[in-house]
Amino acid sequence: MRFQLSAIGLACITLLTACGGGSGAATGAKSQSINFAFPGSHYLLTPSTPLVATASSGLAVTFSSSTPSVCTMDGANLVTVKAGECSVTASQAGDSTYMATSQQQLFNVLKHTQSVSFASPGFQSITKIPAPLVATSESGQPVSFSSDTPDVCTASGTTLTLVSKGTCSITATQAGNDTYAAGSAKAVFVVGDDKPPVLTIMSGVAAIDRTTDGDPINRWAGANIDGWSCGDPNWCSTTFNAADSSFSWKFVIQTKDPKYPWDGSDIFSYFGFDVAPHGVTVNKTGDTTDGPRVSKQTTLKITLGQNDEWVKTGHNELYLILVLGHYNNNCNVAPHVLLKPTTGAITTYEVQLSDIKGYDNSCGLANINEADELAKYPIIDFKVYGPHSNTSVPGVSPTTPGYPTVLTVKGPITIQ
Repeated sequence: MRFQLSAIGLACITLLTACGGGSGAATGAKSQSINFAFPGSHYLLTPSTPLVATASSGLAVTFSSSTPSVCTMDGANLVTVKAGECSVTASQAGDSTYMATSQQQLFNVLKHTQSVSFASPGFQSITKIPAPLVATSESGQPVSFSSDTPDVCTASGTTLTLVSKGTCSITATQAGNDTYAAGSAKAVFVVGDDKPPVLTIMSGVAAIDRTTDGDPINRWAGANIDGWSCGDPNWCSTTFNAADSSFSWKFVIQTKDPKYPWDGSDIFSYFGFDVAPHGVTVNKTGDTTDGPRVSKQTTLKITLGQNDEWVKTGHNELYLILVLGHYNNNCNVAPHVLLKPTTGAITTYEVQLSDIKGYDNSCGLANINEADELAKYPIIDFKVYGPHSNTSVPGVSPTTPGYPTVLTVKGPITIQ
C-alpha cells in the first residue's frame, strides 16, 4: 500500500523536528523563562565579574558572547576585551520536562577610567625660574600641560613660565588610547614676590586641653553603644607630654562593660578634636570676617601619630577640615582633605591646599570653588576627624580591654 504526505502534513513534521531538536523535551514539554539581570556598563582592565541569570525551571544557565572581539565569557564570568557594545546570551538547554530558552542582554564595555597624578609645585616666587612640571598617568603615556590662567602663568611642554603675580592654575592631561579614557588633574598655586608668611592654627600644646596660646582643644568621641557621647573616663582619656608639646587623645570601646550593654550588632563611632586659631571671634548668625586668611599659603603641616591597633584596621584615615567664615543655611563652609597615615609613628605630614575639596554639601551652596573660599574667608576652626575609629583590633594590655583608638598630636599646626 502506498502512502502520500500532503504539503501541510510535511510542514508539520518539519516544524516538530525543529521545535524538539536537541532539547530532549517530550511532546507537551513545559516552557520556561530566564531572568537575566542587566549587567550595566563594564570597564576595561577590571577583574572578570560574574553575570547573574536564573531559569524558572531551576536548571543551570550557561552564558555565551556574540561579540567576542569586545567581550568573552569564562564560565559565568564576563571578561572585557575592548571598548564597544557587548552582547551576551543566557541559555537553558531544557530537558525531558522543560523546553530550551534563552535571553540576550546588550551593554557597553567602556575604556578604563584613567588617573593622572600631578602634585602641586607649591608657592612660586616671580623672581625665580620654576622647576619643570612633573605628572604621571596611570596608562604610562606622556602627559601634556596647559594653563587655565595664561595672564599669570603659561605652560609649554614641561616648562612653566611665570607671567605675573596671582593664582596660577595648570591642568595636566593624558588623552587616552584604545584602552584608557582621557584623564586629567589640576594644580592651583600662588605666584608672588617671596615665600608667604606662616599662618598658625595651633601654636603648641600646654596642657591636655589647652594650646600654648591658652585656646581650648576640644576632643570628642562616641559610639552607638555608649550613647554617642564619651563621658566615661574608662573609655576616654587624654595625656599631655610637656617634653615634646604633645597630647594623646584615647578612646577605648569596651564591648563587655556592664554599664553599656552591647547586643552584638554593628558598632558605629566617631573620633577627633578641633581647635580655633588664636583670637578668632565667630559670628554665630552670619559670615565671620576676622581671622587668619589664606593668601599666598599653599601647604598645611601637621605632626601626628596613631596607635598600632587603629592602623591595623586599615580604616585609620583622617579628615583635616578647615572651617571657614562663610556662613549659609545655619552652617559654615568647611572644605577638607583626606589624610591616610601609612604608619602609626609620629610623623609630620604636609598636604597641599589645592587638594582640599568641598565637605558635605557645602552648606547648601552650589558650585563652591575651594581656592576662592580659602582666599576670601578666614579660618575659624580646624578639625581632625576620624570617620572610623578602631572597632575590630583589640588592645594587648589587660589593663585596657576593648578596642583602643589613640591620636597623638605634637607641636604646632601651620599653613605656609
